[in-house]
Amino acid sequence: MEQKKQSLRQKFRIYKPFTVCRIQEQLAYKWSFYLFIFSSLFCVFVVYYLWKAIYNSSSSATINGFTLNEMIVYIFMSFITSNLVRVGVTRDIGNEVVEGTIAMNLIKPIHYQTRLFFSSLGNLLFRFLVPGIPVWLILTICQYQTAGQLPPSPFTILLYLLSAILSFGIMFLFDFCFGLLAFYTTYIWGLNLAKQAVLSFLTGQLIPLAFFPTSVQKIFEFLPFASMNYTPVMIYLNKMPGERVFFSMGVQLVWLVILYLVAHGLWKRVTKRITILGG
Repeated sequence: MEQKKQSLRQKFRIYKPFTVCRIQEQLAYKWSFYLFIFSSLFCVFVVYYLWKAIYNSSSSATINGFTLNEMIVYIFMSFITSNLVRVGVTRDIGNEVVEGTIAMNLIKPIHYQTRLFFSSLGNLLFRFLVPGIPVWLILTICQYQTAGQLPPSPFTILLYLLSAILSFGIMFLFDFCFGLLAFYTTYIWGLNLAKQAVLSFLTGQLIPLAFFPTSVQKIFEFLPFASMNYTPVMIYLNKMPGERVFFSMGVQLVWLVILYLVAHGLWKRVTKRITILGG
């Protein structure tokens, strides 16, 4: 047991600099990051005013189980969650393949996938602090002042954070598997843009999955896409009964295991391909 603890501490010391480096990178290129946040918030407010117009023109105060206030919370919490779990693994792998640095990174005495994970963890920590907490605080204050609505209970927030962590793991493994296409296509920039557009729709980032037909919702329940964004946001909104929360988090755990096994198998095939191409 003591040896395992020492091994974990040693691994953490080895890979922690990659997390710190990614945070420093975000700080070094802060104007680029601020531009990204501004453009993202601009899109969020476009969606906000769109839904506000829909509710104002509707004869019912509730649409598919969402009031206007709940939809506003959904929009902004979806923005926070999607930023937290977003990883740039596909971009990183694609850049290394194009630049040819992938070969040097593979022969280094570090685990390639673990290195990418700790780098992505740096993104998670930075985006939790900026813009995660500030946007959440502003949202909470505005909701209280305009609608007298208090934030969820600490237990609900804890469940949301746990679900968001599982979403991060699922997104990382999915992005890693997708990024391995770069070994076959070489240039993956266009495919990555298409993937992001499709995911923003399938994960419920643009439209809550509750607005889809019931048959489609049942299919999405067992696919990994809802687990990437929709599940933690619905937990935060208290839109899931108690047993439903644990069922959805169980689905997240199952997909985490499945994607880990898929990523492991694909990585073995890719490394064999590299060996063959390298002579």
